[in-house]
Amino acid sequence: MIKNLMKSNESLPIGLDIIRVFSGGIILWFGMEIFDEEQMMGYTEWLTKVDMPAAQTMAYIGKISELVFGIFLLLGFLTRVSAIPLIATMFVVNFIMLDGDLWSQSFYLLMIFAVFLFVGGGRISIDHLITGISNNA
Repeated sequence: MIKNLMKSNESLPIGLDIIRVFSGGIILWFGMEIFDEEQMMGYTEWLTKVDMPAAQTMAYIGKISELVFGIFLLLGFLTRVSAIPLIATMFVVNFIMLDGDLWSQSFYLLMIFAVFLFVGGGRISIDHLITGISNNA
């Protein structure tokens, strides 16, 4: 089962690997905000204003998700699995915190993470190195 989650498609353009690395780096950068207490207080206040239950906990869960799964995405490790919490995080940011702004960074990142949910890590990924499995469909 885990090998199926780690399958990569060698017929995909190498450009998707580049997009995966950059989007992983971008979300990792946002996740680093967990180490900035003032920034985290701001996110907690923002989530409180939009009536998110357990606002502080949710802020930290979101930032931990961005940090950990951003690293995984950047490396192409468990790419499909990593995309799921990143999609959920960007969904909350975009549709709860930003009122569904389709022109925001968070919406674009949500779409990029959705792509990697479907296509996997690509040729230049730890997923591909570990499994050696290709899916040339």
